[in-house]
Amino acid sequence: MIRNWEIIRAILLRLEQSKTPNTVVRATDFSDFPEQEVAYNMRLLDQAGFVLALYRDSKSGDGKINNALARYLTNAGHDLLDTIRNDSVWNKIKEKFKSKSLDMTFDLVLMVGKGIMETILES
Repeated sequence: MIRNWEIIRAILLRLEQSKTPNTVVRATDFSDFPEQEVAYNMRLLDQAGFVLALYRDSKSGDGKINNALARYLTNAGHDLLDTIRNDSVWNKIKEKFKSKSLDMTFDLVLMVGKGIMETILES
């Protein structure tokens, strides 16, 4: 299973759009992505401290996550989303990593995104 930045962005955006501070966004709520990939990326976001997510691993030995839901963005999650929300900035971030043949990590995405936004602000 891979860390999928399009799924990560979709989860963060969906949580931000919630009308209440505590919501329930399920892994099954994303028809554009496979449920197990969404569940895995929710777990990654939770482990990294960007969202509060709840998930239950299968006990049958199939390696699946049976249930996954995200409840809300943390302050760090808002910072990450503020960095990748804008489509233009997001595309520049992805292009920067692709052009350098580097993998995207949370820390590097935040760093590159902030650099791109600073350049935009200075012009």
